[in-house]
Order: sequence, then C-alpha cells, then structure tokens
Amino acid sequence: MPASRHVGLALVIAGSAVTATVLPSTAHAEGAARSESAARSDSAVLHVDNGPRSNCSDSGTGTRERPFCTVQAAADVAEPGQTVQLAPGRRFPGQVTVRRSGEPGRPIVFQGAEPTVHAPNASVGTRHWARGSTPAPHAFVFEGVHDVTVTGLRLDAPQEGVLVKGSTRIAVDHNDVEAGDPVRGGARAFPAAAPSVRITGTGSNVTVSRNRISAAPVSGVAVDAGTTGVVVTTNLITGGAGRGVLVTDAPGTIVVANTFGRNCGSDLEFAGVSIGSVAENNILAKRPAPRCGGTAPTAIPLVVSAGSIRSTRVDYNTIVPWGPYAYSWGDTPFATPEAFRAVGQGASDNAVDPGFPADREDYTPTAATGLTDAADPTAFGTLATDLLGAEQADHPRFAGTTAWGYRDRGAIELQDPLAVRLSARHRPRTGHPLNARFTVGYTAGWVPGTATLDFGDGSAPRAVDPGYGFVDHDYPAAGTYTATLTAGGPAGPVRTSTAQVTVGRAHNG
Repeated sequence: MPASRHVGLALVIAGSAVTATVLPSTAHAEGAARSESAARSDSAVLHVDNGPRSNCSDSGTGTRERPFCTVQAAADVAEPGQTVQLAPGRRFPGQVTVRRSGEPGRPIVFQGAEPTVHAPNASVGTRHWARGSTPAPHAFVFEGVHDVTVTGLRLDAPQEGVLVKGSTRIAVDHNDVEAGDPVRGGARAFPAAAPSVRITGTGSNVTVSRNRISAAPVSGVAVDAGTTGVVVTTNLITGGAGRGVLVTDAPGTIVVANTFGRNCGSDLEFAGVSIGSVAENNILAKRPAPRCGGTAPTAIPLVVSAGSIRSTRVDYNTIVPWGPYAYSWGDTPFATPEAFRAVGQGASDNAVDPGFPADREDYTPTAATGLTDAADPTAFGTLATDLLGAEQADHPRFAGTTAWGYRDRGAIELQDPLAVRLSARHRPRTGHPLNARFTVGYTAGWVPGTATLDFGDGSAPRAVDPGYGFVDHDYPAAGTYTATLTAGGPAGPVRTSTAQVTVGRAHNG
C-alpha cells in the first residue's frame, strides 16, 4: 500500500506542478550569544503571564515561578525546540515581532491552548488599546525567519493579524484571527484595510491550518507575489467584506479542505500567474452576510485567472453560489459544476447545499450525499484532524471516495452522534437503604446498536433505551461502586461513561 499522504504542519511541497524552493537557514545575530542563554535553553518551555500575581519580569528566565510579562521578551530569547507558553485567559497587548528561528524538526512554538484542541485561551493583538497609546498594526510578524509555529491563540490587529514576510516553514495553526479592519484616530490611524493573514516576500512552505478567520475587509488570507508552496488547509473563513482567500502571482499554492461562508467577495481567487495551484475538498457556500449591504452580491465563488490555469487543479469542491455563476476559469464564467467540466476540471465538484443553519454561525455540514465521505483523502495538504481536532469518521450510508479512506469536504468532519452520559447519587428510600439513582443519557449513533448499564456489583446489566431518564438500583451491601454505561455495536464505535456511587450513608451528593 502506498504511504499515507496525510501531512502535519511542516509541509514540503514536492508533488505539485511547481516545486517550492526551500530557503537555506539564516544565521541569527543572537547566535554568538547562545552560550549566555544555556540555562534558559535547558528548559523546553518559556512561560509568559502578565497577571497581577504572576511575579513576571521581562528580564527573568521565563520559568513558571518567574514568567516573562510580554510575549516579545520571550520571543527575543527563544531557542530552537522551545515552546513559548502563554498563560490562559490573559490578553497580551502589542505586536510580537519574531526575529529568531527554529530548526527543521525543532521549531520555536508560540502556544496558547493545547494544539490538538481548537480552544484558543489567550489573546495577542492591538485592536483595542488604551487611550493615548499607539497601537501596532499587527499581532504577529515573521520576517526573514524559519521554523516557527503559532498555535492556540486569539489574534487581532487593525491591519494583518499575522504577517509573514520572506519566511520559510512557518505554521499558523488552530488560532482565531480577527483583523484587518482600518482604525481611525489622528496620528494613530491605519486607513488602509488589510487581510487577516498575509504571506508575502520570497518565502516558501508556509502553512495556514485549522484557523477560524473572520472579519477581513480585503481577504481572510492573502498570498502575495514571490511566495511558493503555501498551504491553506482546513480553515473556516467567513464573514469578510472581501475575498476569502486571494492568491496573487504565487505558484504552487494549495487550498484544501476549507469551509467558506458569508464572504461578500469571491471565496477563492487565484490571480496573476499562480500556476500549478490546487483547490480541492473545499466548501464554498454563499449566504447573505449583514456587512454585504443587505443585497445578494454576484461575486463568483471560485476564480482562476488566465495566467493561473496552467497545471492548476480544481476538483472535489462543493460550490453553492449567490449569483449566476459558480466559477470563472481564464475569464470565462460557468454557472454550474456540470458546465465547468468542459474545461477538464471539477470532475467531482457539486453544488450540494451543506445545510448550514441560517440563524447561527454553525458550519458543520449535514449528512448529505456529495459532502459526507465525498472528499479526496489523498489531496496534498490533507491533515489527520479537522478544525475541531476530530479524526475522519466513516458514515455507513456513504462509500468513501477512494480506497485511501473517507473524508468529508470542508474544514469540519461530521461525527457519529453516538454519545452516553452517566451520573449517580445515593438515594435511600423506605425499605431501600442501599438504593442509588442513576441519571442516564444515551444518543443513538449511525449504526444500530445497544446500550447497557453495568452497576458494578456483579448483577446483570440493564438495557437502556435512547434518550434521557432515571434508573434505580438496590446494591447488596454498603460500599463504593463504579457503574458503567456502554453503547455501540460491533460495526460501529463504542462509547462508555462511568459514575461512582457510595451507598450505606444517609445521603450521597
């Protein structure tokens, strides 16, 4: 069997028509002073906490007991392989300019929440500043560096939340990015609107993955001239006044498994000469957005310029347009996926409504033919987990696209609803001093199965029906017991939930 093509954050573009050029590692001015920071390098984590009781100091060593006050102070001393850990729930005002690089396989990591779960819990940015202060335009700036990751953070700024200039092997993963709105105010004004994330300069191998990107008046992600081998994968890009992703003169850009919605402009545009690019497994679903002025825009969701069509691949996308056209290919518009196939592209594209609720910001697709298990799991840039950290889930109603596996289109993988929940309390009653009451919750899954409650005392388990309810049980003797609720079937997943109860006392909470 061929090797899996699922990739992580360090992506090297080698299979596309245009091969990315990897820049050589640059030497740092701080390199000569590494011996002075040997003690700091011994620690894998540099802590940052500006809380009132944190005992922080920017001249400290970044230990948990003596953290840095600012992210910039940690960024100025971080070594390859170190993680800069931001304290949860804190807001760190100001711009972070990253001047130091990691090494291949040993990146410098700026981390808020755990990277496997999309729950940003610390903020970096300058959008809201104290009266009289001067805001910086960005949250994070990477210029001329390599092997750096920023993950698990909320990022906001009056211009780009993340600006990557002439840098290589940069990963922007699992963040909430809300930036790009111009700010007015005399000398502190930033009159020019900007994208939330911009990748520019002669860099390569930059990955923008599993982020929630919103409120961009120009574009959610801009990939500028001179960059190569950028990967934009598994992001939710919504609510912008402009485009979702704009790629300009950037060959070999991969845009895979993203969900677009409520953008006033095109969701995805390859402009200029962006040959050898890829658009696969995306959901481009238009629906009215308040900031679009109340009228239905006629922007075409997917646009590929005449200079970008050579060696570019478009397939396995779901496109639901607002206006009359779904595609523009070399300046020729096409109304439907069926019409678009005349140019030899989009053989597996469709126009299935993903069923996003109109009354709330929920972009989990419904179990619809043409969406569920309908992506190309071999597409370059496909990650092992989705926007929410979930792995692929095989829906029994739908066959996988290929023998490689089964993936849904878009950034969020529809999950089996099978779930169980169990809690317990001692509930003595007249004649039943050792009675316990269990609160049982059971949601049936895709595959028919059963649920049983084992009371943990050797008695026969009791069958449980789907729904929520109460089950009473008399234990044979006083003591502490662990009950287990198990649901599932031989052909599907299995879920368990446990609850401990102590009987024999007057009451157990």
